[in-house]
Amino acid sequence: MTGETRAWLAAQADPAYRDFQHKLMPGVENYLGVRLPLLRKAAAQLAKGDWSAELAAPDETFEEVLLRGMLIGKAKMDSAARLELVRQFVPCIDNWAVCDSFCAGLRDARIYKEEYFELIQQCADSDREFEARFAAVLLLTHFNRPEELDRCFEAYRRIRQPDYYAWMGVAWGYSVFAVTDFEKTIAAMETAQLPDVVWNKALQKMRESYRIAPEQKNWAAQHGRGQRGRKQHE
Repeated sequence: MTGETRAWLAAQADPAYRDFQHKLMPGVENYLGVRLPLLRKAAAQLAKGDWSAELAAPDETFEEVLLRGMLIGKAKMDSAARLELVRQFVPCIDNWAVCDSFCAGLRDARIYKEEYFELIQQCADSDREFEARFAAVLLLTHFNRPEELDRCFEAYRRIRQPDYYAWMGVAWGYSVFAVTDFEKTIAAMETAQLPDVVWNKALQKMRESYRIAPEQKNWAAQHGRGQRGRKQHE
């Protein structure tokens, strides 16, 4: 971000919110403590001006990286230019907040499905935690219609990155796909031979979802693996 934007961010810093963020994302540094609604408004405003200058300047803080991701999603440009910026940004993601916010703002993924799915497949195969999570979260956010589930499940089977946030993205995704088609999602989870921790987390998220039917929640409550003497999933 440019110096002007950096100064504005510093002026919005909230130390109490910074400390709260630090608890949510241990290991991530360089927080200012700027609240998300302010960042979203800033991204919308910057998108109306010389946004290319903002993207050309380096980032120094967590908020600048988050704002960069928002701006890539909001700025007016052709789809090929945006996709190239997306490709460049993905390797810079190093925490779940930037990943998930970035995915939510990529509305082009709903329009240019094939172009984005190609990138998703590449990231699904990645050995980097947040590239794998990017694949999982972009799919659950923009590719969750009934006719899209089969290829979502295929991509999820390719995600084998073992770190926490990659697998939790997968678990979250299955809980979202279960809203679209519960039986098909459970079958896909069985085929994927998920580790117990991922299987159980996906079922937990289904039980917590307000969009899952009571009988489906009951099924999820009864089919945890490695619990109450159940056979460990192999």
